[in-house]
Amino acid sequence: MKLHASFEILPTFAAQAFPITKMHQTLQKKLNSVVQYMVAPILFVWLCYSIYHQIKAQDQLPTFISYLQEIPFGTAFSFLIFIILLTAFNWGLEAFKWKQLTLNLQPLSFKAAYAAILTGQAVSFSSINRVGESIGKSMLLSDGNRLKGVVLSFVASASQLLVTLLVGLIAFISMYPSLHLQLQAQLQLSELVLSAFYGTLFFLVIVFITCYSAIPFFANKLAKIAFFSKYRFLLVAIQNIPKQLLLQLILVSGARYIVFLLQYVLIFKLCGVLIDAPTLMALTAILFLILAIIPTLTLAELGIRGKVSVFLFGMYSVNTMGILAAAGGIWLLNLIIPACLGGLILLRLQYFRKRS
Repeated sequence: MKLHASFEILPTFAAQAFPITKMHQTLQKKLNSVVQYMVAPILFVWLCYSIYHQIKAQDQLPTFISYLQEIPFGTAFSFLIFIILLTAFNWGLEAFKWKQLTLNLQPLSFKAAYAAILTGQAVSFSSINRVGESIGKSMLLSDGNRLKGVVLSFVASASQLLVTLLVGLIAFISMYPSLHLQLQAQLQLSELVLSAFYGTLFFLVIVFITCYSAIPFFANKLAKIAFFSKYRFLLVAIQNIPKQLLLQLILVSGARYIVFLLQYVLIFKLCGVLIDAPTLMALTAILFLILAIIPTLTLAELGIRGKVSVFLFGMYSVNTMGILAAAGGIWLLNLIIPACLGGLILLRLQYFRKRS
């Protein structure tokens, strides 16, 4: 399938959400041209500058590189190659989710779905908690399907968030005997506050599971409300999602989660952080939970990821520099490299040409 994509997506979104009369068609065409020929290259240049500036400003990455220089080349090379392959496999799983979600909307090849995932990473680079990923993925859909694609993308994100919350809760429970005393000491929290936190987290997970499983039900109910009648064409995209597909998304999201955990085990071992694998995985699950709850920009995520990592993993290891190096390495391999590849895809897919 030939990929069709354009930065006309922005005015197209507006056109779908708010129908345009004939007297505005000429203005819309001019706006399309401006967006297509000016905004696209500006976005790409800004993305490159942001990545360069952020990498240059981070102390964790030089630490990560210095750690690699102290490790035998063969060992470091084999570890990094394996971690990179896991990254590629991870985004392949996300591409499979996107391919399955858009099957009834607009069938995509696996290659096109993979390109959409990387494009989403590039566009989401400066958005809070990477919510801009939905717009980036929808750029590869045809006119009329992009807004629906954004809605479907939120379903994919919800499945991953559900796994993150659920596994994070299980990790908190499993680590409670040894973790709660240290949390009380370092954060000066009472037993009552910690118990309230666990109770709230458990309640949120139950509510989220219920809402996720009932997405088609809620979409049908919203479609009957007068206020949402003008957006009914968007709700159609999720009204008929089969429960089997929702379950499939959860399973694939779980597989992605396992890949994330395996990456952390490998890179922590590479950086000399000696924590047993079960404890490391549980702490990583708690880290993912915290990062999912805290609103962050991708640009600032490394600093937050580093601080939270030192706080959590520092309870079980004194190798602070190794923890920071591992956090920086994961951030580089899982977020920055895919964002750079997504930026290149934006250039290659004829984004700067007017579509016939």
